[in-house]
Formats: sequence, structure tokens, C-alpha cells
Amino acid sequence: MGEGEFSIHGYNIVTLLKRLEAATSRLEDVTIFQESATDISSSSKEITTNSENTMAVGGAAVGGDAVGGGAAGGDAVTTSSSLPPAIKAYKKFIDEYVNPFVALSVEIDPVVGKQAEVFKKAAEMEGDFLWAASLSKKVTPSDAVFAEVLKPINEAIGKVVELKDANRTSKFNNNLATVAEGVPVLGWICVDTPVSYIPDFKDSSQFWSNRILKEFKDKDETQVNWAKAFTAVFDGLKAFVKEYETTGPTWKVDGADIKEEIEKVKGGDKIPVEESAVPVAPSAGGPPPPPPPPPPASVFEAHAVSKDSETSGTDGGMNAVFSELNRGADITKGLKKVDKSQMTHKNPALRASSNVASQKPVPPRKPKNLSKKKEVASKPPQKEFVDNKWMVINYNETDDGLPIVLEVSMDQSVFIANSESIVVQIKGKVNAVTINSCKKVGVVLERGISSVEIIKSNHVELQIIDHVPTIAADQTDTLTIYLSATSLDTEIFTSSTTSLNVEIPDGDDMKELAAPEQLKHVIDTKSRKMVSTAVEHAS
Repeated sequence: MGEGEFSIHGYNIVTLLKRLEAATSRLEDVTIFQESATDISSSSKEITTNSENTMAVGGAAVGGDAVGGGAAGGDAVTTSSSLPPAIKAYKKFIDEYVNPFVALSVEIDPVVGKQAEVFKKAAEMEGDFLWAASLSKKVTPSDAVFAEVLKPINEAIGKVVELKDANRTSKFNNNLATVAEGVPVLGWICVDTPVSYIPDFKDSSQFWSNRILKEFKDKDETQVNWAKAFTAVFDGLKAFVKEYETTGPTWKVDGADIKEEIEKVKGGDKIPVEESAVPVAPSAGGPPPPPPPPPPASVFEAHAVSKDSETSGTDGGMNAVFSELNRGADITKGLKKVDKSQMTHKNPALRASSNVASQKPVPPRKPKNLSKKKEVASKPPQKEFVDNKWMVINYNETDDGLPIVLEVSMDQSVFIANSESIVVQIKGKVNAVTINSCKKVGVVLERGISSVEIIKSNHVELQIIDHVPTIAADQTDTLTIYLSATSLDTEIFTSSTTSLNVEIPDGDDMKELAAPEQLKHVIDTKSRKMVSTAVEHAS
């Protein structure tokens, strides 16, 4: 044992002291936490006791026992130092992501600003819920109290969607739709895997925000920043959830009732007060504070109530569903028995008199299948040079009807895909050319070093001005290749290709050669191998 070290029954005294210090620190945290959640007595005796143990905060003397001095009436004003780390992080998320988004929304339009403020209010109420949950025993989404305490958030979410629906003709409809499609992300508190839940609503929202980016790019910087700011909200929320609430809200095993705790933490003025704020000592003769607002209630519960539930006075929405399911075997007691005389399949006369029977059944409408043409048209055309490769993608006819001209060099290649009704002229010597998923496309190539590949295309015309060693066609229909006199030695490989014609010079004219599409297969009895030959048709 080294100098300065001691051992008691095999334990290092230094290790014991460190463990004791850690335990003491945890006990102090628990004491502070409990003091902040309970009412501070306003009796003059406690005021005197607290004044004897004062500490300076921002130059003022306050009671040293409490984390924050009591407000008038005894409610503790909680400082950010007493907040759980998760609630501090959530407040930081609001400041860094939600507030900038709201500021940009107000700058764009009053309605857009109002919708953003409602979104912020819902997010802040969710912070209240998370704080109250950390002090409460666990409740599940199937519990009635869970739906009850989250009702304000649900109403705020509904308000965000209503603002979008009420302003469909607004020129800022894309902004309103962006937020309306993204606001259900606040429902992550109801699922066990929120990290994977959040990206789904980010994608739905980006469908609309991408329209804004496309429309206002290089035109309105505020709109572009707005779209990026709202997308960043999802990233900030995901980072928070991944670090603090991976499996949903954090609960306390021996906690209090969630309804009681959410009343205590409700109110944005308590989440949180800055460190420099000076708590005010309770006044012995001050008037009592106003009563707290009514307790919040349910989130993501159906708003519509059936006529039966309205007349009978029973609850609607999910509460009614669960109450019916909890009846067990008694759920069928309210059903009426149907007499045979009321059954149309056993009573021809009744079936003949029925209006429904005389109507011709209408088959369900089949969902529309999006054609490739529509898919191409829905994406912006792209012509750019990336990593020694020319990309010509998503073209559906050029605006001026002129060919797309590419100036190339021997270390470059060309990739043409998802395009229709265009002509591409490739000038110079190129390494390779690929034509993929195209229709009615013409390509004029001066000279190729390696090959030209045509894949999954239809009605393609390829003209070789000088020479290319190899042309390969796979799963292509109606392909015409024009070879020059200097490219007659070009090798052509085909696979699952139909209607392939090769045009070659014949004097002053061109001669058309059709590639065989039929093969004949025979077994060589001597070599025991299959011999395949092309079936030639008379021209």
C-alpha cells in the first residue's frame, strides 16, 4: 500500500469518502427538489428563520433554504437551477428552434404568425406536461386521466389545423399547410419510440416547405429562412428526445397524481426564471393569490361526439370506446335480435321491395396508378456536372425545343435518366454514356472510348458520328442505332430487347438491318450441349 493510503477491511478510504460525498450531494438535490414542489409557509416564524440563513442572489439577500423564495400566497417560483435537466433542455429547445420560427412567421404574415404562436403555445404546454410527469406516477395513454391532462395541447393542435383550413385561398397557404402537417409531431409523448416517430411528420411537412424553397429561392430570403427554421424544429426536437426521453415521458415511481402536479407547474412564468432573478420574500399580510385555472384535460382525443352520446349524456371519443370495451361479455347485451321476417336474404318479398336491392352495386374506385411520365414531370429537370459525370435527369421536353448540348472530354461520362421527348448532342470524345429509363429520346454521339448502355428505355434513337467500340441494350423496346462508315466494327450486345434496328451506310443511302428476336435451341447429341442460333426472317 502506497504512502498516504489506508484500507479498512479491503476498502480504500478515499473511495469511501467519494461515495459518501456523492450520496450527500444526491440527498441535497432531493431536498431542494421537494422544497420547490411544496408550498412555503408564510408564517412570521418561518420568515424569521429563513432570514437568519440568507444568501445573496444578484446583490439581494434571500432565504438560503429554499431554491426560490415564495410568491405571495405561498407558491414557489422555481429557478432554472432547480429544474430537472430534461426540462432545462426542453426550454433551450424552445428558445433555439421555436422562437426564431415564430419571429419569422410574424414577419411574413399576421395569419402565419398567429398559427406559429399557437404552435409555440402547444409546445410550451407540452413542456409543462413533461415537468409534471417527472413528478408523477406513470399513467398510460389508455388511462382517462392521460387524455384529460393533455386536452389543452390537443385543442391547440386543432387550432393550428383550423387556421390552415380557414385560409385555403391565402397566398401563404403553403406556409399554413407546412405547419399543419407538422404539428402532430407533438404527439410523440404518446408513443414508446418517439425517436422514430418524429421523422414521419418531418417528411409530411417538408412536402410543403420544399414548395416554398422552390418558389422563393433567390427571391425572398425571409421565406427561405422560414422553411428552414421550421424544418430545424424537428431536428431539435429529435435531438432532445433522443437524449432525454428515448422511451417517452419520464415518470416518478412514487410520484404524485399527474393532475395535481400539472396544476403546480402550469404557467409559462414558472418555466423557468433566470438565475439572476431575485425571489421575493412572502408577505405575512398580503392578499391570497387567485385560484389556479381549471385543470387541463385530453390530448389527441376525437372531438366529434355522436348524437347518441349527446342525448344520453355519455362521453364521446376514445373514453367512450374504452368504456365499452371494458364491459367485457356484457357488451352484447344491448343488441337486438333480428327476426327472420326482417332478414332480406330469407325474405324475397322484403328484398324485392327494398330500394337498395334494386340499385346496381357500384364497384370501389381503384386508386390511380401514377405513370412514369407524371413522376418525371413532378420532379425538377436537372443538368449539372458532378464528379466527372454529366447528369441529364427528369427532362420532359425542353422549353425551346432545341437539343441539349454537352461539351465533353475523354475523362468524363454522361448519364441520361428519367427523361422524355428530348435530344442530347454530345460533342467531343467521352468515356462512356448511359441511357436509363428514358422514352422518345435521341442521342447524337461523336466518339466514345468504352461503351454506350441503354437500359429499361423505350423508343430510343442513337447516332454514332465517328466511332464507339461497344453498344449494349438491356430491357429496351424499339431501339434504332445509326452507325457511320467508321463505326461498322462496333459490337452490339442485347438482352431482353425488342425491335432493334441498325442503320448502316450503303452508297448514298442507308440500309436497315433488323436484329433477330427469336432464337432456336437444339441439343448436340455428341457434345451433350445446347446450341443456339438466331432465327432469320426474310426481309
